[in-house]
Amino acid sequence: MNKLGSFFMIIRKLGGLVIFITKLLWKVIWLFIKNINNIFGFVKSILGNIIERIKRLFRFSISFKITVVYAFIFTLLLLVSSMGILIGFKFFLIKQAEFDLNEDIEVVSNNIIDNSSIPKNEIENIAKRRNIVINILDDDNELIYSNKGFEDNLLQFNNNSLSNDILNKENLSLREEIILNNKTLHVEIIKDLSRENLYISVLFIALLITNSIAVIVTLLTGSKVSKRMLRPVEVMTKTVKDITVQNLDTRLDVKGSKDELKELAQTFNEMIDRIQSSYEKQKQFVSDASHELRTPISVIQGYANLLDRWGKDDKEVLEESIQAIKGESENMKDLVEKLLFLARNDNNLLKLEKEKFWINELIDEIVKETKLIDTKHEIISNINEKTSISGDRKLIKQALRIFVDNSVKYTPENGEIEISCSRKKKNIEITIRDTGIGIPKEDLPYIFDRFYRSDKSRTKKSGGNGLGLSIAKLIIDKHRGVVDVKSKVKVGTKVTIYLPIA
Repeated sequence: MNKLGSFFMIIRKLGGLVIFITKLLWKVIWLFIKNINNIFGFVKSILGNIIERIKRLFRFSISFKITVVYAFIFTLLLLVSSMGILIGFKFFLIKQAEFDLNEDIEVVSNNIIDNSSIPKNEIENIAKRRNIVINILDDDNELIYSNKGFEDNLLQFNNNSLSNDILNKENLSLREEIILNNKTLHVEIIKDLSRENLYISVLFIALLITNSIAVIVTLLTGSKVSKRMLRPVEVMTKTVKDITVQNLDTRLDVKGSKDELKELAQTFNEMIDRIQSSYEKQKQFVSDASHELRTPISVIQGYANLLDRWGKDDKEVLEESIQAIKGESENMKDLVEKLLFLARNDNNLLKLEKEKFWINELIDEIVKETKLIDTKHEIISNINEKTSISGDRKLIKQALRIFVDNSVKYTPENGEIEISCSRKKKNIEITIRDTGIGIPKEDLPYIFDRFYRSDKSRTKKSGGNGLGLSIAKLIIDKHRGVVDVKSKVKVGTKVTIYLPIA
């Protein structure tokens, strides 16, 4: 009974252990599932770092690439030239050996014919001196004499020509037929080419060593030279990296350079000049816009304070304040609309709603409206040819209205303003001429700049914010037109606008 109880107790403990292990495994699995994204992210980051290190390991510099490419080309040229030298030298040695064999066979043949027999001693002397084997065969190709002896001569004779095996055999042979005592004999001379092969081997080793040294020297010097040549690029890179908004006046040094790197540096400098100019214009634009907005805001705030103090009971102060606030609000609205117009153009959001219309009718409309508004000047329109044009009628009218309003604004009372329109070949020529105060010569190049006014004070009676002419010029440019302004102080101003008909 005690044994049975102990057995059940063991089973119960084992069951509890299994349940504990199961719960533990479930918790581990649940934690894994719960953090699987983090685990994958961790693995991904590790793999990314490994891949990045591998890329860095195999990311060679331009200097290294240039050196390797030129070293490879140089090695290829050396290999081709060395092969040419070896082949030429071997061909020369074979030809020289062939020439010597011709001389030797002629000498041996003459000796045999002169002596009417085989002069063995002389033949052996010639063979030793020239390091050749001389064989004499009968008409049946049987060996009669050999300076090597019949036992040592194991050469196979055949009737093949020398030129067939010039570069393939270790031996060079030449055969000639002679007549001795009414018998036909064959004199054959065989030369061992081992010495020539030795010369070629020595030359091959010498060329191999020389070429190897040349390639190594090319790699070392090429690496140093390319690094020195590309050093300006490193300087340029460091300089460009250090350029920020705070030091846009920094420029790349182009002294001493007279190659493409100088052109690259000059291009960078010109680009930085344009960036700096744009940044300065943007700063000036923001500053001028803030100034233009600050004035009406200050006026509105001043009249609001005036209303708060005395305007509640004083009708005159109330009326004056209301009119001033309304006027300044209109000025602010006009300025904001102009700023938005320029911003849309800067962001390439300004779209033209083109249509075909009669430009002469638009000129008549502007003249009529100007006469209704302005009774202090003489408005003239003697020339107004009937011509149609394709463009944004509303924007073209806005641009012409800006030029006309400027003439009205800066022309003294009883002055003359002439608006004319005529066709000149493929263009419409619109002229707005006045007898106003004119524009100083030094100010003419800048009249289309934003917020620019020849009168630097902001308290001028005529008012304005210096954006009108910028907008007018922008509209004409959008229509692929041209604006030409000529002016003389105390004489007047002539604005000529050219718009393409098509």
